[in-house]
Amino acid sequence: MPILNSTASHEDASSAADSLALLLPCTALLPALASMFADRFSTTGWVVVVTVELALIATTSALAARAAARSAATRSAATDTAAVRARRDAAVLDLLEPLAGERR
Repeated sequence: MPILNSTASHEDASSAADSLALLLPCTALLPALASMFADRFSTTGWVVVVTVELALIATTSALAARAAARSAATRSAATDTAAVRARRDAAVLDLLEPLAGERR
């Protein structure tokens, strides 16, 4: 049973998605807050805001790439497993019905 014999734990699969879901609003909200309080920032404040925003964008894109790679790997493993299972099932059916070719 693939559900019981899973090699990846649930925490591993959901941690990247949860982090991505938390970072997306922060990434979108920071420029809005910066524009609201633009008159109160000094040059140093703007440098900090821009640096934090670039770090958030880089982190968000890295998490998105990691989630995409993980889903592609999972999809590839599922396809390989299905192909192996199909070959094994065909071999078992051939063993169970050795005279099927002669009867047809």
